[in-house]
Order: sequence, then C-alpha cells, then structure tokens
Amino acid sequence: TNLSPMTATNSAPRRSSDTVGDDRVVAATGRTREEWFGLLDRAGAQDWDHGHIARWLGGKHDVDGWWAQSVTVAYEQARGLREPGQRSDGTFTASATKTVRAPRVEVWPHLAEDDLRRDWLDVELKVRGMTENKSVRLSAEDGSRVTILLSDLKPGRDGAAKCRVAVEHDGLRDGDELAQTKEFWRAVLTELADLAGD
Repeated sequence: TNLSPMTATNSAPRRSSDTVGDDRVVAATGRTREEWFGLLDRAGAQDWDHGHIARWLGGKHDVDGWWAQSVTVAYEQARGLREPGQRSDGTFTASATKTVRAPRVEVWPHLAEDDLRRDWLDVELKVRGMTENKSVRLSAEDGSRVTILLSDLKPGRDGAAKCRVAVEHDGLRDGDELAQTKEFWRAVLTELADLAGD
C-alpha cells in the first residue's frame, strides 16, 4: 500500500521483548524468555507454526493464553521466524492514534462523509461499512483494510470535549510498508485533528 511518498521516521515496530519486561514474563510463567526459548528449541519449535508453539506452551506447560502468545511472538522474533510487527499470517498491521479536541459527534462527519474525508485523507479508499459515530471500515486497491475508530475521552482541564481517533491498517506486505504506512496515518490524523478540532 503506497499511501504517500513520505519517508518514515521512528516508526519501526518494536520487538515483543521491548514492550514487556522479562521480570513480568517470569512472574506470569515461572521462566525467563531465554529459558522458554531453550525449551522450545529442544522441542523442535523452529519448525512449528505460531499456533502449534502457543498450544504447546499452554497445553504442556500450562502457560496462560495471553502469555503463551507473548512468549510465542518473542520466540519467533528471536529466531528470525517473524519480524517485529508481523502477524502470524505474514502480513503487518500499522496503527496510529490521535486525540482531537472536539466531541466525537463533531468529528464523525469527517470520517463518514466522502467530501469531508477527502479534506484530510488524500487517498481514495472504498468504504466497506460503518457504525454511526463509532467506526468506519475501508479497503484499499491492494486488498489491505483500514478500520478507523472513534471513542470519547474525558474533557480536558479546561472542560473542552475530546475524542480519540484510532486507525488500524491490516494486510501490509512488509516492514518497510508498515513504517511508511504508520507515518502516513500519523500525518493525516494530525490534519484531521486540525480540521475537526478547535
């Protein structure tokens, strides 16, 4: 999905091990990541798919489902079986959020109405569906899919209404496309906030 010619900066996805500390892994699973990785290597997990690894951790070692997924992703990344940000199906998902200083109902038309959406989103995406005042689902020509969600936030200290706009862009082909797409969404959400906010 080449949404924009922008060059990405600081948009590289982080490794699973960068987002959850090893102390938390030990507290939840009883072992460090490296200990899990050693067990998985000895079991032959480098030849297993994602689901098999997670089921093995949960079934054979009674690791909670969320932690089994976390250890599985960290293992796949550490062994070069998966890049940071890559899903088990091989695609990537870019996400971005922006706080807009306006009520959700005032931001909604900028998502739902084609002409208003074109004011901040300079690429044509096909609308697949929407839930009024909550979400818009779009698709790109390359088959990738975008979901834009709106949610209320607590008013600011000054009492002004705020909402959050969150984007998930699924089905990206590689890490380079992921970084570029994240940067694109950050830029256009800033334009949206300028248009819809006060």
